[in-house]
Amino acid sequence: MRTTRITAGALALAFAVVSFVAGLASAQGVVLPAENHYKVYVSTPIPLTKLVGLKDQFGQLSVTDLTFDKFSTPADKIVYDADGTVHTYPMVNPDIHMDWWRIFYAQPSRTVIGTDQFGRSGWVLGDAHYLLVPSLKNVLPPFPTVPAWNHYLCYDAISGPLVNKPVTLVDQFGNVQVVVLHAKFFCNPVEKTVGDAANQTVYPIIDATAHLACYAVQNLQTEFHAINTIDQFGYWQTTIYQNDCLCVPALKDYPLAIQHSTWGKIKSLYRN
Repeated sequence: MRTTRITAGALALAFAVVSFVAGLASAQGVVLPAENHYKVYVSTPIPLTKLVGLKDQFGQLSVTDLTFDKFSTPADKIVYDADGTVHTYPMVNPDIHMDWWRIFYAQPSRTVIGTDQFGRSGWVLGDAHYLLVPSLKNVLPPFPTVPAWNHYLCYDAISGPLVNKPVTLVDQFGNVQVVVLHAKFFCNPVEKTVGDAANQTVYPIIDATAHLACYAVQNLQTEFHAINTIDQFGYWQTTIYQNDCLCVPALKDYPLAIQHSTWGKIKSLYRN
């Protein structure tokens, strides 16, 4: 298992820092990126062979074998607190969807701190697993151009926050109540390059601060929707049939370096 790459000491040090800074998000009024929440469905797989270069805050990689096997719709998220308070997080752009292209690229384990509407937590990330490509759903010829929007490179969550919180999701297919369970993927904005050196198209990062934190959900309802979608790779017809996870807007930063001076810095954060 990938957890063997991380020493117990490294995890203890990383999460010691996370525990100190965990309360800062609410205390400092963090503003999250203007990005959709996405309800993610499993879809019938579509393979693609294409040379794709990817560059994010962790580095660069290239892939040639991709499989479209998930699809996400923008969704309103409604959260009910124990005291009856209702929080509604509306769609930012109801037209933008995401085609999930499965890839595999082995990566070293990394510890980051993610901040989203469920809180501020440490995440340990593993291999690169999905490329998220902006798309439009159920459009007719002549096909419109997909609006410029972030692409994302999603990494497996080896460990991360446990949420266990019921929410209501509202997308173009209806309303569903799910329980948000645990961390599944963490996604960086990524620059995508398609083609070889003689004929390249570059899709730049639109918002370098915007990330997605994705959580497994408990959802006993199975849905079947035949859709078509267009992205920068082409036009696709598929069937989506099961809610797989929920992705929410997030910010990312890193644990402070573990040095003698670190503890003084942490204390100063709480004094401000």
